[in-house]
Amino acid sequence: MKTKTSANLDDVFFPRNVAIIGASPGVAYPLALLGGKLRDRLFMVNPNSTEVFGRKSYASILDIAEPVDYVILTLPAKYAVQAVRECVQKGVKAIHSFTSGFSETGLKEGIEMEKELVSIVKGKARLIGPNCMGIYCPKSGLSFNPASTHEEGHIGVISQSGTFAQFFIHAGRSRNVKISKIVSYGNAADLDCPDFLEYLADDSDTRVIALYIEGIKDGRRLKSALEYAGSKKPVIALKGGVTGQGGRVASSHTGALAGAGETWATMFRQAEVVQVDDFDDLLNAAVALNDSPLPAGKGVSIITYSGGFSVVQTDMCVKAGLDIPQFSAKAVEELRKFVPVSGTMVGNPLDAWQLFYKYEEKDGTLKDVLRIIAGEKDVHSIILQFDVIRFMLNMWGDKFEEYFAAVAEKVLQGCHYARESGKLVIVSMFLDPFAENEIERKYNLLFKKRLESEGFPVYPTLNDAVRTVASIYKYTEMRRKKLLQTG
Repeated sequence: MKTKTSANLDDVFFPRNVAIIGASPGVAYPLALLGGKLRDRLFMVNPNSTEVFGRKSYASILDIAEPVDYVILTLPAKYAVQAVRECVQKGVKAIHSFTSGFSETGLKEGIEMEKELVSIVKGKARLIGPNCMGIYCPKSGLSFNPASTHEEGHIGVISQSGTFAQFFIHAGRSRNVKISKIVSYGNAADLDCPDFLEYLADDSDTRVIALYIEGIKDGRRLKSALEYAGSKKPVIALKGGVTGQGGRVASSHTGALAGAGETWATMFRQAEVVQVDDFDDLLNAAVALNDSPLPAGKGVSIITYSGGFSVVQTDMCVKAGLDIPQFSAKAVEELRKFVPVSGTMVGNPLDAWQLFYKYEEKDGTLKDVLRIIAGEKDVHSIILQFDVIRFMLNMWGDKFEEYFAAVAEKVLQGCHYARESGKLVIVSMFLDPFAENEIERKYNLLFKKRLESEGFPVYPTLNDAVRTVASIYKYTEMRRKKLLQTG
């Protein structure tokens, strides 16, 4: 196993006191921090104001009598050098520069200012950024988004992009994504991706790491950190700038050297890191890996209500490198006891639309389907396509709430049984944002939240579900091969 080389970053993630230099109503950081655990240990610094959001504003950080561990710079770049000098004089341990206008501009002036910042803090403080959102840590109260939740979770995020970091926070509400720590590190003038990788690898609050990276200054250092983190927990990576034109944009975004796409792909494979192609895949895989068991193989069973979808889903799975194994004769025999012959396909995929409307034990329900399929040794993951609430409303009328509650309970019981049998269970629900039926939208959302609250990932499209299973299988296969190589 690789050993880490970075210093302890507890002072970065768990400061005692925080100051915002350049604090004003026009920046988000005061609001983000005033609503959390650091509100009574937060200082505003702005020489042009005596008060910010009802708090006393200091002309300089040197005017604050109490010690300050962590500083957020939100002032223009031309004032940053002097502010950092004063932070070092004050004894600040970590400085986060939201301020941009440095090496990412490609201009000599910006590049030289960034070098000066690094020389000032060297051996005295740690610098995050510049040109980044900084740290979100629900456990300590650090945040850069006033809309963030304070709920602690187990997904760690390292992002060279501030916007991607923001998306993970917004997903906390819409996708039940619970975060341990998020780092947006921008230009990485001092602290870089490897430092945060190694820290999260050893962080007991983090189960899975989601990484977005555009470029790196020290490839060997990154490779070592990836191997260290990959040996400890799942790491999912999205590399920005894998094409020539994308690399050009990445360089102008954070001043990063993007490098060749195949070089990065090889490094990720060697480090047992799963590389994905877009942000949705990054988020989806992280959500599933947070709570779900790892599939023992690539066999997938699909439970659907449509013969057409079953054909499309099969093609999706095969293209993604997954298998759709045939059910055993015993499983088919059991299913035929309660799956109607007319209008169904008793196989894998299982098209048994009538069972989506069954809620009494005597009739056989989706709970029974999930139980039987979970017993199949060649099935390692199950995708349930549950896009039928609109049809239930029409079929059941005034009885909808009563019958739907019973169906939902059976589905959850079956999902729990399958997961306890070691199967990865994923639900696909088409959450149509343009649906005009408010009742349909309400119950789709309620059932989605119920599934997520009990640890079952829910995705809005079949493609998302299949690609997520493929990403997780890719991780388990890399782990299996590594174990075989090491004996």
